[in-house]
Amino acid sequence: MNKRSFTFIELLLVVAVFSLLSLAVYSTFNSGLGLWRKIQDTDMHQRKALLRLEKISLDLHQALNFSKIGFTGQKNEVSFPLLSGDKILKINYYSENDNLYSKEEDFSDIIGNIKNDIKPKELLSGAEDLKFSFAYQEPDKNEYSWKDNWKKTEGIPLAVKIELKLKNAIFTKTIPIPVS
Repeated sequence: MNKRSFTFIELLLVVAVFSLLSLAVYSTFNSGLGLWRKIQDTDMHQRKALLRLEKISLDLHQALNFSKIGFTGQKNEVSFPLLSGDKILKINYYSENDNLYSKEEDFSDIIGNIKNDIKPKELLSGAEDLKFSFAYQEPDKNEYSWKDNWKKTEGIPLAVKIELKLKNAIFTKTIPIPVS
């Protein structure tokens, strides 16, 4: 019998110890990877929110002073006319059930009283709160003020402030409107 070889029990013991060490390393690595994915998902949600705010900002920059549709706004909703290609659209952004939605209506549908089934498009989920404020100039004063409601008869505001609250972040953006 050769005294330099390992017995079967010694080999099983080494394999068991190696398996336990491998399991410990794997579980640590897997926990770290799960945490990294969670952080990446959170960052992705915030990036998506910023992109949606930019989309709203670009649309507001292109708002028209078109009295037949008009610019209206409330605390969690804004609606305004927009020129898109050769069409005039009525754009509506609003918050409902922790989601941010947009809805586009063609002006010809509005004037002709055509009732198309226009479905809102979900832009962002997990939007805990969305607030719009509208800037105007005080009469006989050189200062600007903000209010939460804007009526069609008031024309177009000087600027719109958007505050979007997510679970772990708040984004605020002020958009000046050139046509006002």
